[in-house]
Amino acid sequence: DDPLFVELVEALHSLSPSADSAYYLGILKDKAGNTTEAIAFYEESLILESDVYRKAEILYKIAAKLKKRGLKSQARKYANQALSNKPSMGKAYILIAGLYADSANDCGNNQFEKQAVYWLAAQTARRAAIVDPSLKKTSQKLEASYTGRAPSKTDIFTQGKAGEVISFDCWIRSSVTVPNL
Repeated sequence: DDPLFVELVEALHSLSPSADSAYYLGILKDKAGNTTEAIAFYEESLILESDVYRKAEILYKIAAKLKKRGLKSQARKYANQALSNKPSMGKAYILIAGLYADSANDCGNNQFEKQAVYWLAAQTARRAAIVDPSLKKTSQKLEASYTGRAPSKTDIFTQGKAGEVISFDCWIRSSVTVPNL
C-alpha cells in the first residue's frame, strides 16, 4: 500500500513489462479504487499472457469488475472470452446468468416478457453445472431461484404464449422459448 512500492512496481514494469507485472499493477490500482486504470493493466496483462487458463482468469476478473460498474454487455463479452479460453469455467456462466437476472426489469415490452428474462438466466445458470460439476449446488439454487421468478404456468396459459419465442431487444440480444404446458 506504500506509494513508493507502487512507484517501484511501475518502474519495473516500464523497464521489463510482463503479464505478471501488469496484472499486479492492476491489482494495486484496484485496491486504490481506480477501476479504469486497473482494467487497463488487466488488458495489458492479457496481451502479454500466453497461458490460456491464466488469460481466462484475467478475463473473468475484468468481467466481474465491469459487472460491478453496471456495464452488462461488456461484462458478458469478457465472460464469454473467458469461456473461449477455458470452456470449463462455470463461474463465468453464473456471472452471465446474474447479468441477465439483473436486467429483468430493463428488457421486454410487458411484464410477461420482463419476467421471461429469468428463463434465460436459469438456462445459463444450468450450463455452469454442466461444464463445472463442482458448481452443481450453486447452479441448482440459482436455476430454481430464477425459474421461480419467471412466468408461472398460469401466466403462460392466460397469455397463450406456450411455445412462443420471445426476443430481447435490449443489450441481451437473445431469445428464449416459452415452455410448453
